[in-house]
Amino acid sequence: MALIPGQKGEIHIQKTSGSTGTPFEVYQDTNCRIRRIATIKVENDAIGFHSFEPMMHLRAMAHYWNWGKGEMIRFNKDLNIYYVDNANLDDEKIKVIVDTIRSKKIKVIRGYMTTLDIITRFAVKNHIDFPHRPFFISVGELLLESLRLRIVNQLQCHVISQYGNEENGILGSSAIDGIGTTIFLNKANSFVEVLKLDTDEPVVKGEIGRIVVTDFTNYAMPMIRYELGDLASIGELAPDGTILSLENLCGRKTDMIFRTNGEPIDLFNSIPAEIFNNPDLRQWQFIQTDEKNYLLRLSLDRDCKNVVEIAERDLKILLGADAVITVECVNEIPVLSSGKRRVVINEWRK
Repeated sequence: MALIPGQKGEIHIQKTSGSTGTPFEVYQDTNCRIRRIATIKVENDAIGFHSFEPMMHLRAMAHYWNWGKGEMIRFNKDLNIYYVDNANLDDEKIKVIVDTIRSKKIKVIRGYMTTLDIITRFAVKNHIDFPHRPFFISVGELLLESLRLRIVNQLQCHVISQYGNEENGILGSSAIDGIGTTIFLNKANSFVEVLKLDTDEPVVKGEIGRIVVTDFTNYAMPMIRYELGDLASIGELAPDGTILSLENLCGRKTDMIFRTNGEPIDLFNSIPAEIFNNPDLRQWQFIQTDEKNYLLRLSLDRDCKNVVEIAERDLKILLGADAVITVECVNEIPVLSSGKRRVVINEWRK
C-alpha cells in the first residue's frame, strides 16, 4: 500500500447515516480531515461564530451514542457544546430546549431544518423570544421559506442554510438571512459541476441538473464526479466557467415530483404559500404515489378545512387538472433514524 503524504496515525473513517440513501463509509487522510475542520471554522467565522462559544447541536444522538434513559441534553464543557437528542420531540422536550437556549445564551443552534422548524414554531406560538439573538444554522435538508421568514421576521434572529454532506464536508452556504435555495460555494475542497438529468453533459444556465463533486484533497479516497443525489441549477459563474453558486436547490433526484403529463417539477419550491405559511400548520409532507396520484399529509394545531380546500385546489393547478389529490390530516409525521423528516417523497418512480 502506497504511503499517504502527511499522514499521521490512523485513517479517519467518516460515516453517513444512510437515512435518505445508502449507508456509506469514507476514508479520510489526516490533511483531508484537517481541511474539513478548517472549512467548518471558516464558515462559522463568516457568520461571527468562533470556536468554543456556546453552541447547541441537535441530532438523533442515540443513533451515535449510548444515552441514559430520559437523557436528552449532554453538555461538553471542553467544547462548550450542548448536544441535544432531537428524537421524539414533544412540547415538554421542546420547552427544555428553548429554555436552555435562553438561559445559557446559546450563540448558534445547528440542526436539521425540520427540527428547527418545530422549535421555532413552538417559540412563536408561546410568545417566547430570544433576546440575545442566536444564529440558526439549518443543515441536512432544504431550508423552508416559511422557517426563514419566521426566524428573521418574527424571532428577529439570523439564519443560514449550510449545504454539504458527511463525505465532502461543507460545500457552501446561503447568504445570511437569504433564501436557502441559493448556495454560495466555498470551493475549499471540491470542484462542483451540475450535469444533465440523463447524461453526463453540463446543463445550460437555468436548467435543473444533478450536482456532482470532484475531491482531489483526500489522498485516502479520492472522489471523482461523485453524485450527491441533489438537484439544482447553475448560479454565478467565474470567467473560467467555475461554478461560484447554485440556484434552485430542490432536494434529491430520487424524490423529484412529476406532473400528470410527465414533466418534472420542483415541488419543494412550488408548494402553495397558503400551506406552509399557515400558523396552525406544524408539519407537512407531500408524496407522489402513482403517475397521477398524490398524497399531502398535514399536521395541524386545529381543524382547518380552508387549508385542505386551498391545498387541493392549488396542487391540482400545479400538477394537472387530472391529478388525484388526497389530503390526509395526521397528528405527527415521523422522523427517520437520523432525525430528518422527509418533506417531499416520490414512491412512484424509485
